[in-house]
Amino acid sequence: MYWYRKLSKRIWRTSFQAWGKKFLEKNPMNLLMIWFVFTLGEKIIMRLGPTEEETVALLSKVLNGNKLASEALAKVVHQDVFFSDPALDSVEINIPQDILGIWVDPIDSTYQYIKGSADITPNQGIFPSGLQCVTVLIGVYDIQTGVPLMGVINQPFVSQDLHTRRWRGQCYWGLSYLGTNIHSLLPPVSTRSNSETQSQGTQNPSSEVSCPFSVVISTSEKETIKGALSHVCGERIFRAAGAGYKSLCVILGLADIYIFSEDTTFKWDSCAAHAILRAMGGGMVDLKECLERNPDTGLDLPQLVYHVGNEGTAGVDQWANKGGLIAYRSEKQLETFLSRLLQHLAPVATHT
Repeated sequence: MYWYRKLSKRIWRTSFQAWGKKFLEKNPMNLLMIWFVFTLGEKIIMRLGPTEEETVALLSKVLNGNKLASEALAKVVHQDVFFSDPALDSVEINIPQDILGIWVDPIDSTYQYIKGSADITPNQGIFPSGLQCVTVLIGVYDIQTGVPLMGVINQPFVSQDLHTRRWRGQCYWGLSYLGTNIHSLLPPVSTRSNSETQSQGTQNPSSEVSCPFSVVISTSEKETIKGALSHVCGERIFRAAGAGYKSLCVILGLADIYIFSEDTTFKWDSCAAHAILRAMGGGMVDLKECLERNPDTGLDLPQLVYHVGNEGTAGVDQWANKGGLIAYRSEKQLETFLSRLLQHLAPVATHT
């Protein structure tokens, strides 16, 4: 409980500015302050002010003098955050704050958020598009090792009340630090029937060898990958928007694997979910390195790290997951999945 409250207040209260500056110097892509440049040339740095009134004044400039909206937003960001969870209340853990880095994605699946579709039908619990695919991602990592330590995923649009038209959201979290692994899914939930879930090995690990996996992918996934997956997963291939949402589908047990071969996800897309998966006994690995890895060497799986950029790149590209990624809950299941995938994947597909 201590780490969550202290971290929350450190981010959202008055110490936000100094802490944000520190992380911006190390990781310019951390979205802790927003710059606005107007057509007249005025530049505004939008940050949380020391007082609610100062934040209102800044927001009024951005919102073209809309005082009512500015006051409503300022009131929300200045309010105290209280969070209670039985799993957290039973644990006392102190993490040195000087080792922490943070990746924030304030709106993942931005297109779905702007489009605002609320009437999408899910496929076995997985939404291919719509507001349900929108997430807010906060991932915390060790700045020395790059290992993800804490993650929070907020899914603001889980279900809508047909009468009030108001949305209900859900927040998921996980912590993995020095042998302590706790998370908000005890046990992991699944909306699939028991017989279907067991057939995919999520409840009965012994069934992994004989039954197909379920996998969630992007609509833009490469044809070579989709072709190989059709042999490994049969009809259990689900398409969905949003890297954060697809990772969440694995966390929730809606899919066994999330795989993406392109280099268009970034550290802020994966850090939060990676931390939660670590707390659950899973992880998130580099796809390209996995496909080139010889399992007989006994080397550990190539987990994604979050403290160093890609060599020879600049700007946003330095924080891309260049080799693609795979998110999973079971290492044994991942090894079986990879061995099957390689049987049906042409060698050229390993060079993403």
